[in-house]
Amino acid sequence: MKRIEISARTVAEAVELALAQLGRDRDEVAIEVLDPGENGDEALVRVTVVEDEEEAPSVEKVSEIAQRVLEDLLERMDIHAYVTAVISHATGPNGEPEATITLHVEGADEEAMGLLIGRRGETLRSLQFLLNLLVSRRVQKWPQLVVDVGNYRQRRQESLESLARRMAERVRQTGRPIMLEPMAAYERRIVHLALRNDKTIYTESSGEGENRKIVIYPAKHS
Repeated sequence: MKRIEISARTVAEAVELALAQLGRDRDEVAIEVLDPGENGDEALVRVTVVEDEEEAPSVEKVSEIAQRVLEDLLERMDIHAYVTAVISHATGPNGEPEATITLHVEGADEEAMGLLIGRRGETLRSLQFLLNLLVSRRVQKWPQLVVDVGNYRQRRQESLESLARRMAERVRQTGRPIMLEPMAAYERRIVHLALRNDKTIYTESSGEGENRKIVIYPAKHS
């Protein structure tokens, strides 16, 4: 922040001198009169340049930054792949439009893809968190970035939806609840959403932390 203190015979003269030295107009500065210059003393003013608030980067700019950061991370991991960014828009929980940037990683060999995904997608989730953290430091806000490797997330979603439907059918046939394997939060959400319109069963999450699971129950009849 640029600031200058300057004295002159009058406040007006001091301000003009300060503006000349700063190369600014009056609407670009804040002026404080430190001494009005009474009784023959010189006036003293402090003139501070008012910096414009930086405009929030557009989603397109955030997408470009995220793509470069992810490419750099992959290069540091000695993984040769290419990254493409896709921007999608949806309505958020407050009814406001939200943009999600999905970064697709393709072109690496099978071993490298498996390394990036990790067991049950754990490495992929960590990579996604790290990318959001690094990009947030550059754009001064938490971006909505999703990382997908070799279309893993889409395949995993389809697999979970299929599992949910099969287990729901078993619950209907046996009348007994079924507990699924522990899942990450986003995976549990996929199962909940896949079955939310099925009136013959209902789902609940049970357990803590990494052991949190979904239980599918037969619907309660009144």
